[in-house]
Amino acid sequence: MMFRRFQTDFRSSLSRARATSRSGLSQARTSVAENGKRLAAFGLALLVAACSTRSELQFTTLATQVPVTRAVVIPPPGGPAVVAVLENKFLNGVSQEIALSTGAAGVGQNAFWVSMMNDPDALTEVDDVLKIRRITTERLQSEMEDRLPGVDMRTSLYFVQNKYGPFGYATGYSAAHDLCLYAWQQIEPTENAVFSTSGSVSIRLRLCEAGATEEQLLRVMYGYTISAFFGARGWNPYGSPGPVPQQLGQIDAPIYPLGMTTGSTLRTAPPPAARPKAVVRRAPPEFQPPAALLPPETVRHPAAVPTGEPLGGFPVVPPPP
Repeated sequence: MMFRRFQTDFRSSLSRARATSRSGLSQARTSVAENGKRLAAFGLALLVAACSTRSELQFTTLATQVPVTRAVVIPPPGGPAVVAVLENKFLNGVSQEIALSTGAAGVGQNAFWVSMMNDPDALTEVDDVLKIRRITTERLQSEMEDRLPGVDMRTSLYFVQNKYGPFGYATGYSAAHDLCLYAWQQIEPTENAVFSTSGSVSIRLRLCEAGATEEQLLRVMYGYTISAFFGARGWNPYGSPGPVPQQLGQIDAPIYPLGMTTGSTLRTAPPPAARPKAVVRRAPPEFQPPAALLPPETVRHPAAVPTGEPLGGFPVVPPPP
């Protein structure tokens, strides 16, 4: 009896173990299927994301076109006009290529190249940092060969300066007989500034015009205006303003308008000149010299008019039969 009861209990325990193992196996199979579905959905999402990423257009340049109203440098009134502006932004500044209208017969684009730096002490080993290098003869020669290829440029020996300080320039004629100007200027704070200043501005100008003179091209360098600045404290590459003239506001120190000197009076515009009347020229009559001045053989007699009657004083010849 004891053996049979043991046998019965053993069989029931074995049946329960088998049922438990079957249910666990089915649960494991269900879990594996669900995980497979999840992995498949995740892989499909990655595939869609990869396809969408490959369809986006990527650019290798950092230059972007901005409106012409955001040009750092504005040419003087009367041109040349700004036609396009390409800008590069850096951690410590900004650089722009400002394309200008071109009236030259040869090839090439007139332009300003401007670099404005905020912090000159930024780490130079970082790629996204603007660097303004010192002006050297070799660097200028390389720039002119790149931006004015084939033009024999001669550096001027005159000392010139505009409202921002001294600048240099070179001129030359292109193969199309256009007069070309390449000018450079670097604006940095002076040592006698009142406050500690920082920053720097670098200017380059390439300008070619047909039929222009050197004075006309230089007018752009004398009249351009820097229309932008950094709001950082201490940014002032221009230095301290110059002193006020001593005679300004003083007694016995007259200041005259342009073109007027001591003792002269203001000149008004002259009245318009009267238009000359048109003179009608007539052909002179033919000159007839008097008969007394002519030699006898050239005295003119009026031609005889035939009347049909014989002239007197001559023999009468009878007509033929």
